[in-house]
Amino acid sequence: MENLAPAGNWEALERAVAAGADAVYLGYAAYSARAGAGNFDRDQLAAAIRFCHLHHVRVHVTVNTLVKDGELEGVEQVLRLLRQLGADAVLIQDLGVLRTALHCLPGLPAHASTQMAIHNATGAAWCGRVGMKRVVLARECSLGEIRRAAGTGVEIETFGHGAQCVSVSGECLFSSMVGDRSGNRGRCAQPCRREYLLRGQKGAWLSPRDVCLRGRLDEVAAAGAVSVKLEGRLKRPEYVAVVTDSYRRGLDSLERGGFTPPDQREKTALLQMFQRGGFMEGYAFGAEDAGVIAPERVNHGGVLIGTVAEVSGRLAKVRLAAPLHDGDQLRVEGDHADYEMLYAGSEAGAGALATVRLRDDARVRRGDRVVRLTDSALMRWAQELPMRTIPVDMTLRAMPGEALELTVTDGATSVTVTSAEVAEAQKRAMTVEDAERSLGKTGDTDFAPRRITVHTDNAFVPVSELNRVRREALEKLTAARADAFALDPGEEKPNDTLTLPQGRVPDTVVFRELSQIRDVPGDARLVWCPEDWRPDALERAIETMPEGVWLQLPMVCEEDTLQALHGFVHRHRERLGGVVLGSVGQLGLSWELPFGAGAGIPVMNRRAAQFLFEQGCAFVTASPELAGAELRTLMANDPPILVPAWGRQQLMLLHHCPARTLLGLSRGHSACAMCDEDSPDSLRGLTLDDPRGYRYPLQRVRLPEGCQVRLLNERPTDLRREVARAGWAMLTELTDERSFADLEGRETTSGHWRRPVE
Repeated sequence: MENLAPAGNWEALERAVAAGADAVYLGYAAYSARAGAGNFDRDQLAAAIRFCHLHHVRVHVTVNTLVKDGELEGVEQVLRLLRQLGADAVLIQDLGVLRTALHCLPGLPAHASTQMAIHNATGAAWCGRVGMKRVVLARECSLGEIRRAAGTGVEIETFGHGAQCVSVSGECLFSSMVGDRSGNRGRCAQPCRREYLLRGQKGAWLSPRDVCLRGRLDEVAAAGAVSVKLEGRLKRPEYVAVVTDSYRRGLDSLERGGFTPPDQREKTALLQMFQRGGFMEGYAFGAEDAGVIAPERVNHGGVLIGTVAEVSGRLAKVRLAAPLHDGDQLRVEGDHADYEMLYAGSEAGAGALATVRLRDDARVRRGDRVVRLTDSALMRWAQELPMRTIPVDMTLRAMPGEALELTVTDGATSVTVTSAEVAEAQKRAMTVEDAERSLGKTGDTDFAPRRITVHTDNAFVPVSELNRVRREALEKLTAARADAFALDPGEEKPNDTLTLPQGRVPDTVVFRELSQIRDVPGDARLVWCPEDWRPDALERAIETMPEGVWLQLPMVCEEDTLQALHGFVHRHRERLGGVVLGSVGQLGLSWELPFGAGAGIPVMNRRAAQFLFEQGCAFVTASPELAGAELRTLMANDPPILVPAWGRQQLMLLHHCPARTLLGLSRGHSACAMCDEDSPDSLRGLTLDDPRGYRYPLQRVRLPEGCQVRLLNERPTDLRREVARAGWAMLTELTDERSFADLEGRETTSGHWRRPVE
């Protein structure tokens, strides 16, 4: 299994390689979903790929943002650059970018980013069918879903360590809608890491714990994943080194045939580098609700090392439970406040009393907890971790009357350098020891001599010449080794003409309850989006639905649920008018009825629309992140595209239930019946309240495997006048409206119509 490490900048890249990464993922200077990371410009990227290929480490480059029409040409140039520089894969979210990559650069392996929200075997199989090599599965997948996806034959990459998005990746608009910084375009402002009120209780109710699967790598590998992804392109290089090293140890033991879980020292090092609320083992191993969310704090939790035993003025004595080092960063935590400080003093062991100097404003009490945020000794270890050298064998032939010849090999790749004819020694001949001494001076390179063989007989070779041929041979081996490791980039092809079908889609109304559509205009297309997707509930409800209604599929569901829905559509194909797909992976099934791409398949550019029409979609849905001027470009020549015109925008799709989290429940998610029974503790009517006064409704989606929760915008977006004036097909989504007439007289927002997202 591949040890895939993050590289947000050059220092992190070096630490990842030194610590034993098999591959790294990094961002180019544009179109990366971590715009806040350092990322790499052209020259830096070229150097990074050469460096990594020298060490036989693959480089995956993220081009995993949604892009606008005006950016398509630039993205195509970036893709061509990645091929020319020898990138080993490109991670993609946008379907227009995917189409360009598959059509123009078939030799550049395309990976489905987790932002594409592929979450089951059908979606994975579809990715393979269209030409993608690998799928980075959604973080919400269980181990069983990982196993089924791996069974499709497509490479499966799964997250193994680090921070987790609380929303289904690719389906989060919170940062975009409340602050104009789009997470889908790499500029997430992380509103999930803020405190909110839930039934009056303050907490970070959207902030997940970090995941750690170090102790379960054997099970992840047995499920068929080929790569374990370590999150952290925004983290410091030392974090990358410690985490990559730990997972290298686990994977090496797995390859030896006897998996070794982390010992206590390794666990502590991982916790020390960064964690929120302790680690969880993620959805893959059954984390639920309160087991997922850490509402107490959103920053680094550190490692507990002692308690305050005595306070005197600006000094505090701490009874240590773990060693304390000079330069450690500490935080004293009490019921009243937290205070951070840097320890300056001699090292003290566990059980000792250590004296720390407090800040002038610190109000510290006896019994307060002391946690270490940064371990100076661990940081030094990470900084000084030596680069892994490449062992080489050298063979020198230095015979009078023959050309000097040096061959260097790493066992798979060999190079030979020749020099001028060797002279016969007149005084002192070069000895084998002389030659070995000169050839062994590789300290400023990535190579280390393993075996040096010298064939010589009374030859005179200047030391300067030995040094020169050594340098030239190692330079040639560097290039040859990198070239031998690089993938065949294949041929480039020109992009084809961008053409979209024409034909206005009927105005469309999405509803949850039948009562909502009693006064909908008769010429509107009706799309039913049930709250309850359990089989019995669907069978009861379909009998009451009007003939010709379309069914809106869920954005995320397990494979068994998707197959059951496929059977449901087949049984009721005479009553249904069509199917609206909730995710791009649902293109992997044949639906027997007309189908379109819903809001879960965001279309921000015409190439993405072209791709979906080629896949058979009758219509697609424009991204709500497009401004008015950008929509005019997308809608040129009247393609069959729906434009969101009314509705409470879904900001997040959550896999944990905030109501259950508030109760401290961490088991029983799938069997929960609180909403069915109208329990006062249920989600019904619950809002997540911003301290500034904004209230975000929470709405459940009941699936057989348990509930998902939609976090909705405080106000509906109303663009009906603008969309009607433009003559576009209008998409209206009814969420909490009692009827179509409820659209009038409400406080609304115009969304991004006049404010383009970054």
